[in-house]
Amino acid sequence: MDCGSCCAFGSVGVWEALLRIRGEDVDLSERDLFSCSGGTCSNGNTVEKTLDRAMVGVCLEECCPYDARDHPCGSGRCDEWWRTGKRLASWGSVTDVADMKFLLDEDGPLVGVMAVHQSFMNYVDGVYHSLGFFDPIVGYHCISVVGYDDEMGAWLIRNSWNTTWGMAGYCWIRYGDSEIDEIMYNLILDGPIPEPEPEPSPCPVGNLAARLLNVVPWMLGRRGRFFYMNRGV
Repeated sequence: MDCGSCCAFGSVGVWEALLRIRGEDVDLSERDLFSCSGGTCSNGNTVEKTLDRAMVGVCLEECCPYDARDHPCGSGRCDEWWRTGKRLASWGSVTDVADMKFLLDEDGPLVGVMAVHQSFMNYVDGVYHSLGFFDPIVGYHCISVVGYDDEMGAWLIRNSWNTTWGMAGYCWIRYGDSEIDEIMYNLILDGPIPEPEPEPSPCPVGNLAARLLNVVPWMLGRRGRFFYMNRGV
């Protein structure tokens, strides 16, 4: 089934990659991060709320397996999850392209967001670019940005739509296309061992409501926009 959990998948994908860079093979729970940051399958979530929750802590995948369904925060999660869980120390937003490239070179992947045009759904390979007026935006999506190539003029992204999509789950996307480089997010690892916190309640609004709620953030800037474009993960 479809579930708008892309903020959790994009964030966890970057988080796990940064941990691997320093030699830790950790499988974090997208369900725990998604549910406890207030996301719902029909509504999606914001990147900022997702990363704020990551600073509280996230359990391991084996402690709370993903199933593409809505759950109350903590439902089915193993006891004393914080003993093996991980926590971000902080996160930051990056809006300068030169800074994005510097962080990719020096630290590793970034959390990225983009507008999804209809043609993106059918991407196979090569450098993607949207097709203009006759290529409508069908939603907004969170992905992992893992590299760039100035000769190609493109970012390399890792999508969460399974390895059957694109280049085994990856895609080159042209600089400046689909709002891809308007903002990215860098993660700072290792806050203290998480302790239990009061859990937020999800906001039960549907996909149509999420689209309508996006109008105001679109007029004022990206912060607060809902991302909900995961498919069948």
